[in-house]
Amino acid sequence: MKQIKTKEAALRLVIAGGGTGGHVFPGLAVAEALEEISGLDVMWIGTGRPVEKDAMKEKAWQYRILKVRPIKGAGLPATVRSMAGLPFYTLKTMIWLRSFNPHVVLGVGGYVSGPVLLAARMLGIPAAIHEQNLIPGLANRWASKFADSVFVSFRQSTSHFPGKHCIFTGNPVRRTVLRPRGNSACSSDRARILIMGGSQGAEGLNRIVREAMVILRQSGIILEVIHQTGRTDRERTENFYREAGIPVKTVPFIEDMGRAYAWADLAVCRAGAGTLAELTAMGKPSILIPYPAATDSHQEANAGDLAEAGAARFFREGEVGAVRFAEEIRSLLEDRQALSDMAEKARRLGRPEAARLIASSLLDLAGLSTPEPQPEKQKSRGTQLRSHV
Repeated sequence: MKQIKTKEAALRLVIAGGGTGGHVFPGLAVAEALEEISGLDVMWIGTGRPVEKDAMKEKAWQYRILKVRPIKGAGLPATVRSMAGLPFYTLKTMIWLRSFNPHVVLGVGGYVSGPVLLAARMLGIPAAIHEQNLIPGLANRWASKFADSVFVSFRQSTSHFPGKHCIFTGNPVRRTVLRPRGNSACSSDRARILIMGGSQGAEGLNRIVREAMVILRQSGIILEVIHQTGRTDRERTENFYREAGIPVKTVPFIEDMGRAYAWADLAVCRAGAGTLAELTAMGKPSILIPYPAATDSHQEANAGDLAEAGAARFFREGEVGAVRFAEEIRSLLEDRQALSDMAEKARRLGRPEAARLIASSLLDLAGLSTPEPQPEKQKSRGTQLRSHV
């Protein structure tokens, strides 16, 4: 088996997937880990959506856009059109793969992954997928049929891939998030709250939190707050706080998430797999309000797992009002030991080494090897196992 020992020996990797930060950021994290081990040439096959394009601007990678239509939830006519287009998508991808000649292909989720994994199988190229959520989506369940390995973020996810070679790695986190900064939250007398709705924002979460901030302010509780609103809801949220006389810093998107986590005492956010991976890797307590329209209620499953472990509080958006939410925030902030216990339990669930483990496994799959330690392997038996993010 050939060994990669220097960065001059380049691995050619295709990453397929995207559309949301939850798919894009894990792929970026794995590529970063591979760059630390060897030289790396990347072709990214994605959707062309903004979060993807923004990430590609900083990379000297080949970037291909595949306009695959979704299958689930699009109605029968759209589903038929999507299935009819599969041969075209697969053929187009095969042309790209033959030209790039990759050592290995990694699918990171989204409907783009399916045709790319199928094309890799037809060309005899080793391939794997990474599943970020506890409950896999339709795209990854289908793409897994053409994968040699399946990397999972939660142990329970192995039951959704019967007969596949599943490897529990956790969810990769970008090194810019993991970079040590120290915890500056303890330097302030005021409690610091970080509010996040995900890369696209979250109108429902924003509304509940805005109203809760007014209640907390009226009760005499003084907070420092950073509210990541998403681009479409920033103006409304900023105007609301201004009219209420509450000094909150609103931003559409947070570029330096590592600094934001280090600053915060408590995070209030959705329950996307990428966010939870960052929270646990950083050891941050959180209050989670899952996105109610998430496919297969996967965010609710993600949130329930952290809550069961004592690392977070979990509320459904339709079942919590501003009064109760404000009371929950107040009770946590007044009990610093509870916050500290939640932080420690979150840290125990963290898998900051996930990107490195996947990188090492991809090199093995490609017929290359490194001195990297091997991840824990779990053959799917359809049983429920204790989970970690």
